[in-house]
Amino acid sequence: MRCISRFWREYDLVKNMITLDSQEFNTQPTSSQQSCIFLGNTNTGKSIDGSYLERCIKTGCKYLVFMTDDTPHEDMLHIHLLDENLDVIDSATIGSMYSTGFFRDYNIQEPNTLTFYFIGETQWKVEILDKKAFLFPFISQPKGVSRKNIFSQYFKIYGNPQSEVQ
Repeated sequence: MRCISRFWREYDLVKNMITLDSQEFNTQPTSSQQSCIFLGNTNTGKSIDGSYLERCIKTGCKYLVFMTDDTPHEDMLHIHLLDENLDVIDSATIGSMYSTGFFRDYNIQEPNTLTFYFIGETQWKVEILDKKAFLFPFISQPKGVSRKNIFSQYFKIYGNPQSEVQ
């Protein structure tokens, strides 16, 4: 479904966040680091980082996609925000070398936030923004979060991870 105007895009964002099942949105690994996106059973020709689809949340005309690498002892969670054309408009990665964990206990909190656990006992929160916002490089992200585009963001990540070594 395409969004017709800016008004309807903003209305849709506030209106609903829904989890899509594997019949609606799915991925298939094309390498150890990337996967191809399928809508229904149709290959879209679009790719995203990650080899295993954890969850896809549709919010208005956008898709919030959670992917892992399926690499034991070096788990990374890739969070992608896709526009209605399935182009990545924002992306972030949670994890580090020798960290272990799995994506679990996600909870949609209307209208634009989602919480989940990944790596240790850290509860993470993703807040989808109404529009692109400036990002202060190197100081705006919680420990363990990295971004390719370090000057702007369409979603914010909150979390306070603790060291796994006691």
